[in-house]
Amino acid sequence: MSTALEPLHSSDPAELGGYRLLGRLGEGGQGTVYLAEGGSGARVAIKALNQEAMADPGMRKRFVREAEAARQVASFCTAAVLAADVDAHPPFIVSEYVAGPTLHQRIRGGGPMTGGDLSRLAVATVTALAAVHEAGIVHRDLKPGNVILGEGGARVIDFGIAQVSGGAGTVTTSVIGTPAFMAPEQIAEGRATALSDVFAWGALVAFAATGASPFDGPTVPNVLHRVINDDPDLSRVPEPLRPLVAAALSKDPAARPSSKDVLVSLLGRGSVPDDGGAAPLAAPSVPVTRVEPAVRPRAVPRATDHRIPAAWRKVRADEPGRTVLGERYQPPQGWAVFLVGLIVVMLLIGFVVAYTPTY
Repeated sequence: MSTALEPLHSSDPAELGGYRLLGRLGEGGQGTVYLAEGGSGARVAIKALNQEAMADPGMRKRFVREAEAARQVASFCTAAVLAADVDAHPPFIVSEYVAGPTLHQRIRGGGPMTGGDLSRLAVATVTALAAVHEAGIVHRDLKPGNVILGEGGARVIDFGIAQVSGGAGTVTTSVIGTPAFMAPEQIAEGRATALSDVFAWGALVAFAATGASPFDGPTVPNVLHRVINDDPDLSRVPEPLRPLVAAALSKDPAARPSSKDVLVSLLGRGSVPDDGGAAPLAAPSVPVTRVEPAVRPRAVPRATDHRIPAAWRKVRADEPGRTVLGERYQPPQGWAVFLVGLIVVMLLIGFVVAYTPTY
């Protein structure tokens, strides 16, 4: 499941922000992600903009937004930002290095998830979404390539197109995202809310359970058409996840549960095997807009090097099928309402139920 670290190119800097670059983890449209090492020997990931992106004011703003969004999310959910300098040449963000395959790599190399592994993934990713939404952020690009399966559990990464939601919790923008994991309203109206992220969560869990997106098709237009018009075949998604995934994939955003409702339902329905405990985790408190390079970065675990994922672009054909999604989702009642409030408090103070995956 791992990918070898690529050597540095002759055009790459030897260091950034006081961190010595060790090699390339990946490269995308914005720039390059490097594996680096600080003075203490701790390894970090550094994302640096390329020349083309630096010349684009919009791309620079997106880069600043990525750092700010990641800073606001509790560290148990993502790769924590350690330092950033958006005025440097090139601008860069230093983050915790999380060793492990992406969900996309895990499924492509090992097949669909089952049992406890699938349940823990569902809980870990929706917990991350609940924390993201609690911070007032809409991720907008949750997909298998943006989930890293590290030793401490699944982490949601890449806030490059995340947005801070307005007073109504809605982000209005041009169509942006990954087709098979975009909600219908993102495609048709160019607007995204936290409930759009919930739709992506449903598609992501279905992908993990079956090995394919529920809206796969031979072309991007076909995929977009299926997202807007077709009900997915969820027959291979096991109980008790299936009804929650179906509700999350409702075409009408108002019919979808919130990320907190999904989390409470997962815990209340016994979707997670009782083979793990809870561990307190502190929320980050690192200022980001411009942070001087850290001399002694926070220690992060050493592990086998893995490549940071590129966007999941492959569009594949799938067997046709339909599953009626049912009526409007009804949130948990009674004791579950109390549990929702308790979870909100836990997220606010930086605690969360932690599961140790066995990927």
